Amino acid sequence: MFGFLRRGHEAAAPDKSRTRLGFRIAPDVKASLHEGGIVLIHLSRGTVFSANRVGATIWNAAAENWSLDRVVGSISSEFHIPPQIAKDDATEFLAQLAAEGLLVCDAN
Repeated sequence: MFGFLRRGHEAAAPDKSRTRLGFRIAPDVKASLHEGGIVLIHLSRGTVFSANRVGATIWNAAAENWSLDRVVGSISSEFHIPPQIAKDDATEFLAQLAAEGLLVCDAN
């Protein structure tokens, strides 16, 4: 719905049954928050991605290992988005981030 990333690839959705999101930031990715959202730089690939404020919230949630329910609650209340749409969009965005190598699955 939000078109968070400048580019995208199909990827499997994260496992929704986990308590935590189950991702960590890839070691070669740098993030820069700003008023309108976030810019992500994949250093080894030389690519730059940008996301709006909702995307920045999801990125921070992944970095802080939030639960999907906490992400949905935060997005839903802050941006006045129905919870099911927030959940669907957060799940899709996390899959996009993983497909681009910006997030990696955290086995722990």
